[in-house]
Amino acid sequence: MFMGRVNGINQYKHGISRRYLLLDDEGRAYQAFGKNEFREVPIAEALARVEAPLKEMGETLETPYDSAYVRRKEVALRDAGIELLRIRIMPEDVVG
Repeated sequence: MFMGRVNGINQYKHGISRRYLLLDDEGRAYQAFGKNEFREVPIAEALARVEAPLKEMGETLETPYDSAYVRRKEVALRDAGIELLRIRIMPEDVVG
């Protein structure tokens, strides 16, 4: 998911691992440190940081984060006794 851009760095959050991948427009990877500060890191290191939680969950970077995955996740959470609250805001609900 594209989350925004700060100081020329595009911030993407992986839907499953919830980790950020920070890339500039040329595809160079970065790590955040401090407030809105970044240092360049090898792309393999940046991808490994996103992938680490996936391995713990038995998933990979190729696992689709689609409606079927979301349903499986919700069932697993409910089975674990975790209640979910989902709030959906529809465009017509927004007051301008």
